[in-house]
Amino acid sequence: MSISGRLVRAVSVATVVAIACTMVTTALARPAIADSVTADQAWRVAQRYSGTWTSPPTTLSGGGAVDAPLLGNGDLGVAIGGTISNQTLYIGKNDFFSGSSHVIKPLGRIVLSAAGLSGSSYNVVQDIGHAEVRGTYTLGGQTLTTTTWVDANRGMVATSFALTGGSAQNIGITLQNGAGGTPSVSSSGGTLDADVAADTGTGSDPRARIAARTIGQSQSISGNKITLTLQPGGTSTLVAGIVSSIDSGGWQPAADTVVGGLTQQGVADRNASHRSWWQRFWSKSYVEIPDKSVEKGWYGSLYLLGCVARAGKYAPGLWGNWITGPMNWNGDYHTNYNYQAPFYAGLSSNHIEQLAPYDQPVLDWLSAGQALASQNGFSGVLYPVGLSPKGTSADMNLHNQKSNAANLASVMVMRFQHTRDTSYAATVYPWLKQAGLFWQNYLTWDAANNRYVITNDAPHEGQSYPQTNSGMSLGLVNLLFRGLIDMSTALGQDPGPRATWQNIVSHLSALPTMTLNGQTVLRETEVGSDFINDGNDIVAQPIYPGNLVGLDSDPALLQAGRNTIGALTNAWHGGNAPATFYVAAARVGYNPSTILAGLHEEATGQSYPNMAVHHNGGGIENVNVITSGLNEMLMQSFQNDVKVFPAWPTGTNAKFGDLLAHGGFLISSSRVSGSVQYIRSVSQSGGGFTFTNPWAGSVQVYRNGANTGTVSGSKITIATSAGDTLLLAPSGTSLSTIQAQLTQPLSSGPSSSFGTGFESSDQAPTWSDTVDSAGGGLSGVTGICCGLTSPEAGLRTGETARAGSGSLMYSGSGQGGSDVHAYLKVYDLSGGPLAIGTDKTLSYWIYPQSNATSSWVPAGSTNSTCVAIDLIFTDGSSLRDSGAVDQTGDGAHPARQCGHLTLDSWNHITVDLDARSAGKQISRILVGYDHPGTSGGYRGYIDDLAIS
Repeated sequence: MSISGRLVRAVSVATVVAIACTMVTTALARPAIADSVTADQAWRVAQRYSGTWTSPPTTLSGGGAVDAPLLGNGDLGVAIGGTISNQTLYIGKNDFFSGSSHVIKPLGRIVLSAAGLSGSSYNVVQDIGHAEVRGTYTLGGQTLTTTTWVDANRGMVATSFALTGGSAQNIGITLQNGAGGTPSVSSSGGTLDADVAADTGTGSDPRARIAARTIGQSQSISGNKITLTLQPGGTSTLVAGIVSSIDSGGWQPAADTVVGGLTQQGVADRNASHRSWWQRFWSKSYVEIPDKSVEKGWYGSLYLLGCVARAGKYAPGLWGNWITGPMNWNGDYHTNYNYQAPFYAGLSSNHIEQLAPYDQPVLDWLSAGQALASQNGFSGVLYPVGLSPKGTSADMNLHNQKSNAANLASVMVMRFQHTRDTSYAATVYPWLKQAGLFWQNYLTWDAANNRYVITNDAPHEGQSYPQTNSGMSLGLVNLLFRGLIDMSTALGQDPGPRATWQNIVSHLSALPTMTLNGQTVLRETEVGSDFINDGNDIVAQPIYPGNLVGLDSDPALLQAGRNTIGALTNAWHGGNAPATFYVAAARVGYNPSTILAGLHEEATGQSYPNMAVHHNGGGIENVNVITSGLNEMLMQSFQNDVKVFPAWPTGTNAKFGDLLAHGGFLISSSRVSGSVQYIRSVSQSGGGFTFTNPWAGSVQVYRNGANTGTVSGSKITIATSAGDTLLLAPSGTSLSTIQAQLTQPLSSGPSSSFGTGFESSDQAPTWSDTVDSAGGGLSGVTGICCGLTSPEAGLRTGETARAGSGSLMYSGSGQGGSDVHAYLKVYDLSGGPLAIGTDKTLSYWIYPQSNATSSWVPAGSTNSTCVAIDLIFTDGSSLRDSGAVDQTGDGAHPARQCGHLTLDSWNHITVDLDARSAGKQISRILVGYDHPGTSGGYRGYIDDLAIS
């Protein structure tokens, strides 16, 4: 390509040096914070979902995504494999990149061996609400339960053990290096230290210490192994502090400090803080839809994002921090979409804080990018396909692609578009100007057609010349320059270059098209590759992430976009496409039922039990499949016009809260029976809020709770100041109606009956381990054991069930005093209250435990029988206080059941509801414990609950 026709602009040496020395820290402005309504809704739904294994995972090696239970804190990651007689915690860390080979390496392993339980049953649950993995292993009359978590606030892994029945068990705890070999070990004061290294551990190769000890029961240390002796009825906790040389120059003593002096209470305090972090994480936004598999996939994907990315830490590579061995493609930062894709998921989902580590490896490569551009005769920066930390590269191959820097810019530009955060813009704007400088000089001016042309830029890796006007690059370059225009305007900088950038945007070549099977579709290039249907979606990437086509686009271009989605038959579940394809499909208004069916397959047939969507083409990029795909069906804003439910199936209900729109607006809405109930918009930065009117008539507007009248039109703009909350609804809608609709769960319509056997195929409980403060509350009851601070009522699989494998476990411990009770909410029916009428019966089976089956229940105690299913009606009254009785004449109140149930057996309870509560409607289903004046543990199971 000749030099003539390029735009040239000089950049000062001082500017280059300033950019090169910039160190990105955490987000400089506060992320958008969801309100308490969204927080409550989000926490209610997020707690429903978990992954379950009844046999050990099988995909733990091979260098790709694993099917194991997963934990992480944005830096440290743990994948759990194997039976309890040889269970391995595979430890990875985002910063464990070899300084010599630039390849990410596994950090180490912790192997747990309860040899006496070889052949035990296997039941493991990944609880994403609390970011914990719980295991239950039973052999004969003995059960070992474990709970493992990676501390959200520090480099610590903890596993608690509790043993019931049988005799003492020895549990071996072996520390290994990343390859499973013996590390350098030492011990002091009951702590076993293992020092490991990436590669040789010399030069810039990171090193790390695993400092492990147990708390409770007796232990001994020999070599690289701790032997824990656990007595029946006893508990113990393994804590392991993990600190790398990247974290601290004093990494060895720092690791010891993490666990040194810890007590069980200290562990419980850390667990409480850990759980609080995750509850805050879930509070940012929510979705609720009838397809619970897709809903679960949305929450599961965000859980994985929260596990792999954190401010102040290294960014995750292709496989996140779940590094179990040698990883494919070096586990690097693949710049031609893989590195970017997982961070896209944090944008509209309102998890901007998870984007914090993204920029650093990109900015660190600035000087190398300038050198590579210069070596090839260009200005600005040129980036290869494989970056690694601290200005290094794991793969210098360009694959004849010039688009990598523009691709990398997409996350930065979209982040600013969503937040309008000028403090953030100031940190990335100098680098973006360097990326723009490349294209200012690389674009060729086609005077005959009054346009800029991209030549010799391959959309697929390794395509040879000629490849002219790649549609993917046209979209990314357009996005880059629009970002530069927006940021320069917001920052008040560079009016001269801004005019140049605007000229490029105005004259960039149009997207190439072609005819395929009688339809106009997008073409990959104007000259070169045409339409490739091989499981990639490159031809659709001008739609997303290029942002060139949407519902407000020229109708002919929009139809070409739809035709393109329809023609990409192999992209729906292809190796590389899904991370961006579903968003593109929604953006052009492709058949929403087809999109939702595709997302359902992604959430079921293409997902592991850990909720990781997996395809041949990559790893954590796939957290963007269901998150952004579903978000874009529910709300679109990229054309600076908020549309709610723009690509949602007709007649299907849906609800969402605080999805983040372009311009910094948090949007909430609900659709019931085909009609939008309301729109709530919370302005983070001020400015005009523009939305498409979803109602046929005028719109009632409440600003910060005050009625400001109505507005009308098909597309409406309302001026806002930062912090303003707009509530919008059809004209005449009262403020109280909107506020009530905001707090309600997704409406499922009226119900005539309810039933659950607590199996995976049944309706999942709305809440887990959650006190109903409005329906009875808590007094004088704490957790039964193991650092638990509150009573429990949650699903269990593979423990004690009347039929199938699932049941609802309840537990707690009375603390004495005149008022000892705990009412925990389980199911929310308020979205479609269940009318009792004159012919409804409550029935359930209950298995109260004695000391013989649960060592946490005192010998001789009948505490576990003081439990009953309770109902809260829409008028605020309850079943327990209605005077209702069961089939034997005993009161339905939990306190009236004390001593009337048979311990360690299944008891069938039926209550005639219409005798005392005819005509009422059931709003919530609770499990109540009520036993005034007593102390000690209670525990049991409930199964086959029905109201019919």
